[in-house]
Amino acid sequence: MNPWIVYLKFSNGTNKKLELFDTKVYFEGYLKIKRSFFNALGKSIKISKKYFTQNAIEKVLSPEESDWTLNPWMLITVKDNEKKKPFWFFIKREKDLSGILVAIGPKPFAEYNNNQSEAKREIKNILNYINTYMNKFNCIVFLPTFLTQIT
Repeated sequence: MNPWIVYLKFSNGTNKKLELFDTKVYFEGYLKIKRSFFNALGKSIKISKKYFTQNAIEKVLSPEESDWTLNPWMLITVKDNEKKKPFWFFIKREKDLSGILVAIGPKPFAEYNNNQSEAKREIKNILNYINTYMNKFNCIVFLPTFLTQIT
């Protein structure tokens, strides 16, 4: 499992380092996420008190330790309210406003998918459920900190 390292810096001064795992193995490449998913996610954030955004992505390192910080990243962290299971989706946005699922986490979720023949379908289902069953999840969408510096 090839790890991506994402450094988060929060407005209260705390820092967190997350390890996410490359999804290339599940999709024989990377999963392209349609623009409509992001449009629906934006609507979900507006209408749900359990969904919000926060600028916190400070630095991104690829599995080869290349610095990929200055890209349009989104880190979607989701917690299932019933099962108390977390899911992390690390997505690079594209110029056409679609996205590419680059990595997932935390490690138990990635390991579970490594041992599943249906990993591709299960990951797609969770992404669809995020917008369909908003009461089932708590969701934070982390964005790059450099976006707050644009005036």
